[in-house]
Amino acid sequence: MKEIGKAIFNLQRFQILQTKLNPATSNLIPNDYAYAWYQKLYPLLEENNLHEDLQPYFSVTKEQVDEITNYADSEWLKKKYYNFYEYEKHYECRTNPVMGISRSTLISVFRYMFLRDSFDQEFWDKLLEPMQHPIEASGITRDFDISYMYLI
Repeated sequence: MKEIGKAIFNLQRFQILQTKLNPATSNLIPNDYAYAWYQKLYPLLEENNLHEDLQPYFSVTKEQVDEITNYADSEWLKKKYYNFYEYEKHYECRTNPVMGISRSTLISVFRYMFLRDSFDQEFWDKLLEPMQHPIEASGITRDFDISYMYLI
């Protein structure tokens, strides 16, 4: 049964990304939603049947996305801003990852949040404070470009 679910997930993912990559239909799929599917990240902030039934097949789980977004949001509402390494330390990414949250998980979730227009500029400036984030995190706030996506 799990193999059928995985096959359906992959077909759904392919259809969503194919729709986004097609210039005639690209505008039908929001950038953040396409990014989430591309990264196999559960698109928590989107209420949609396209992904809810396929929750077990995402690599970045609903629980991980929920944990990171809730923590970042609650701290942001208190005007507490952290750089990337501070988030990495909070989730013990290098030693004993909380809920399996890794550096790449943080990068993917923050990129998803950026594409959703979450938080303010001060949040993003602090997150990517010079010399306080790994080089691979520097792309979190870049413009979305579908030419970086590929299906195979």
